[in-house]
Amino acid sequence: MITRKEQTLSPLTRKALAERVAARAGIDSKTTITVIEALFEIVQEALLEGEKVDLNGVLDMGVVVEPARIRRESSGRFSEIAPARRRLHVKVSEPLRERLAQQRTAAILLAMRKQGPFPDILANHFARLGWKVQTVDSVSACDTLLEGSQPYLVVADHALKGRDDFVAQLKSTWRTNPIPVITLHTRHENLRRTAELRIEGDLAAIEPIEVNPFLVAADQVLAQATEEAAVFERQIRFRLPAREEEVLRAFDLADGFFKDAGFRGDSLVGLTTAFREAVRNAELHGCSASPELGISVELLLDAEKLTTTIEDDGKGFEHAKYRDGIEGSAPVSMARKRHKSGESGGLGIYLMERCADRLEYNDLGNRVTLTKLRETEPEPDPPGQEG
Repeated sequence: MITRKEQTLSPLTRKALAERVAARAGIDSKTTITVIEALFEIVQEALLEGEKVDLNGVLDMGVVVEPARIRRESSGRFSEIAPARRRLHVKVSEPLRERLAQQRTAAILLAMRKQGPFPDILANHFARLGWKVQTVDSVSACDTLLEGSQPYLVVADHALKGRDDFVAQLKSTWRTNPIPVITLHTRHENLRRTAELRIEGDLAAIEPIEVNPFLVAADQVLAQATEEAAVFERQIRFRLPAREEEVLRAFDLADGFFKDAGFRGDSLVGLTTAFREAVRNAELHGCSASPELGISVELLLDAEKLTTTIEDDGKGFEHAKYRDGIEGSAPVSMARKRHKSGESGGLGIYLMERCADRLEYNDLGNRVTLTKLRETEPEPDPPGQEG
């Protein structure tokens, strides 16, 4: 069983801060670093000149002058204990203080209607382990709570109206993406077959739900989320049927993820091209045998790279023969020969090889993994040390 522990937070470096600002504002990291450095210098100068600095409702800062501390000795003489000094006084603004208070009340969010004893059993279980629990019975109540908090875990029941849209919003929003989500489903649901694109949670539990195994699984999800947070910055999984309108939705979803991850320019174009080609191959070749077949996608972002996995429900193919002679002009000539003999394929793999930094297939050939390295901006030289 996992119990709540205080997190040891690593500092937000200047580079990481610049990357976040650049991603949100849609500008390059180098320009962002220059702006941030100028901002810090202005704040520092203002504080040294005795001005009060209000950081947009987050912190109020100012320099306070403490007078010297003096005492009188028994002889009647005065002696100096400590000289007057100036110190920085920092006050957390009221809006941020309120949001922090809300956050502490929503460590575990149970999004479910109170039908039967199961919600109370869950709440009591987490409470015994030291977690604070909040139970809500509507998506609107969830949205209100999430405006000022970030739960450690969300359990979302199928009886909650609009549950799938709520999970999709959680996982597709950059701020709330890391929150682990457990979804509860009826035994009649076929999670492999979906009528439209569905963004998945971290664990799907199917009725009838046995309490003790579920509680163990919930603890494992919390533990896994803690471990993955040390490796992955963001991740998302979704499944879609092999239909044109849903494939286009997958493209839009992935495009947003890539841009939020900081990919720009040629790197973004290459990543988008490789991803779309892989999904198209899964749609047109892997799932062509039956309309019931679908496609699963996973995007994993860490500090160095983005790993994209696309898997279809098809029988796969002999990918090795299509990858032979991938260098030079061989792929084009080989594709022409296949076309003349009534076959097809090859150029798509060549395109993905060129656009991704690494491409790997499983043995069956129905799962492809694309890796794209993140671009790193060089740290600017300190003033006076330009090369």
